[in-house]
Amino acid sequence: PSTEPSPMPSAMPSSMPSSEPTSEPSSMPSSTDCTICDDERTPWMKDNGKYCTNPFFTNNFCNKKQYWKNNKFCRRSCYDAGYGYAGDVCCDQPSSEPSSMPSSTDCTICDD
Repeated sequence: PSTEPSPMPSAMPSSMPSSEPTSEPSSMPSSTDCTICDDERTPWMKDNGKYCTNPFFTNNFCNKKQYWKNNKFCRRSCYDAGYGYAGDVCCDQPSSEPSSMPSSTDCTICDD
């Protein structure tokens, strides 16, 4: 039998299926396609008051130095600067401000 399709369809369907159906998926897809990324600094950065948001670190160290890649230092800042680690898809950061202020009628004053 050939593994290539025939140039013209056959006149009659075959009497047997050509192959077994594929097995079910091995696992369900994850509910999220992103990772919550943090900005864990190197011990040296912590000792010297340096922060991941400094472009010097994101531009020169992120996915360029093996020590940083092994530990995924400054993961969020590196990702935001376009120097994310292999395979990383960082979730959008939640806003630090609430979307709206609650109205005073949303609260119940407790007296106990």
